[in-house]
Amino acid sequence: MQLLIVEDNVSDAELTVGQLRADGIECTWTRVATEDAFRDALLSAPDLIISDCTLPHFDGVSAFSIAAAETPEIPFVFVSGTLGDERAREALKHGAAGYIAKGDREHLAQTIRTALGRASSRHRRASDRSPLWAGADAGTGAAQHLLARRKVLDETLQQRDSPAMTSIMLRTAPSPAALLMIEAQLTRDRFAKLLPLANLEIDMARDVDEALERLADRVHALMFTDNIDLIRRARQLPSGEATHIVFVSSGRLLLQSDAIRAGANDSVSSDPRGEHFWTHVTTARRIADFAASLQLAVRDNGVLSTIDELTSAGRRHYFEQQFPREVERAARLGRPLAILMADIDDFKGINDRHGHQIGDQVLKEFCHRIGDGLRLGRDWIARFGGDEFAVVLPDTTASKACAVADRLCESIRSETFTDQSREISVTASFGVCALDHVSGSSSDLAERMVRAADAALYESKRAGRNRVTAGCIADTEERSV
Repeated sequence: MQLLIVEDNVSDAELTVGQLRADGIECTWTRVATEDAFRDALLSAPDLIISDCTLPHFDGVSAFSIAAAETPEIPFVFVSGTLGDERAREALKHGAAGYIAKGDREHLAQTIRTALGRASSRHRRASDRSPLWAGADAGTGAAQHLLARRKVLDETLQQRDSPAMTSIMLRTAPSPAALLMIEAQLTRDRFAKLLPLANLEIDMARDVDEALERLADRVHALMFTDNIDLIRRARQLPSGEATHIVFVSSGRLLLQSDAIRAGANDSVSSDPRGEHFWTHVTTARRIADFAASLQLAVRDNGVLSTIDELTSAGRRHYFEQQFPREVERAARLGRPLAILMADIDDFKGINDRHGHQIGDQVLKEFCHRIGDGLRLGRDWIARFGGDEFAVVLPDTTASKACAVADRLCESIRSETFTDQSREISVTASFGVCALDHVSGSSSDLAERMVRAADAALYESKRAGRNRVTAGCIADTEERSV
């Protein structure tokens, strides 16, 4: 499903999309924040419009009025914290498909499903949802197998309903690119403006040599160009063989024929207007979606080696690969970063008293409660070993990290763990290490943060368990001297 989101806050838009994906609605999306961008985006015929009410240079009610006049078949849903009940009722009376407060995003998926069920546009665009590989040769069998494997895995993830696993999956979704190398400046500017409206990530190249370097460096699902020599040379690259090449034609049939003989798959007019152009763009989007599905399928084949089967948290080797990257990112951007180490108190006693099967259920529920207290798609959790877990909180200061740890500690102890007729009281200890401003490029900073959080965890154990202790790198290194 293609979403058009009218929202000036990128984080709010990402939260909305993350909630929809967590509720089983797969979508691509475009975010706009001005009237001109909104009018341009309507040309791509999105399946649904989601809008905030108040933006610095635009407002949701105006967006709704424009959409109602120009594209009344597209459902329009308000997701806002400022619309108010009276204005919401007025919008619904005039044709808005729904209104959800930003604090109630968990109800958004049902509202959207209801809106799409009523929309006549679903039937109008039904032909655009046909299987992409219809009519393909037998060589696509492996691709179809990978996609089928992804479907099985997706269903498994939905059945397990794990916030920890969902968070890891959201963090690693690939994004295919369309390479754009058009020599005619006016045409290049038009395509660079319009193609992102079809949710195509654009990679720009200034000349043939740079385009070839980009193709050699990264597999691109699509390439748009008006240079026949580039088409011919791209087909000689291993990565170029897998690229769907669209020749941007000025209208001369001879050039179009030369481009097809050189290796182009398709030809589109350099004048990006009208239904014919958007038909080509729709085809390009389907090809890009297919490439993304293949990448996801390949990635998902490795998910079971990334995810701990019992708890659905990341495995330790995932942590050891990913956490240093989090440190590098925080250092590059000068952002805060925090890590929590968590351990179930007296877990051995739980196993001894109730058996390992109950112990496994406690681990699952423990991880589920931790995951419920994290930000979807941003924070993540990994099983460090046994009953010890690492929780990574990007863009989180020390004070906020301690507040998160206190909240998680409370969520564990506040409600007993139940299994059939048994109720088991469980508590946990936490250690926190956070840097409000990560700087420098120390290669061992990730390891030092883990040691500091681990030392703080054991200080919580020593002080009586069921508590949070904040540690710092300097204290740990002083004790080790």
